[in-house]
Amino acid sequence: MFTTSDTSVKAKNIRRDNRVRLCVDDQVPLFSFVTIDGIAEIISNEPTEVFKLAKIIAARYMGNDKAEEYGKRNSSEGELLIKIKSTRIIGQKDIAGW
Repeated sequence: MFTTSDTSVKAKNIRRDNRVRLCVDDQVPLFSFVTIDGIAEIISNEPTEVFKLAKIIAARYMGNDKAEEYGKRNSSEGELLIKIKSTRIIGQKDIAGW
């Protein structure tokens, strides 16, 4: 789950075609990656609903002391809450490790 602006390219693309692919590429040797294919769904555009999850996400990445601040910033009017249901996950760890 993540938040994004209602007017972002990401949101526009999801509305047009909700099939998504997310790739996380670790550039630190020995190099790893994971690719997730899935179906995106816009869960809510209601600021109070978006705030509930935005605060949880913020706590994870920014710490509990900043969760409220970042949660509010990422749940203002015009923000969307998006959920991706994975359909396929591919990954490889330590690609360069012989």
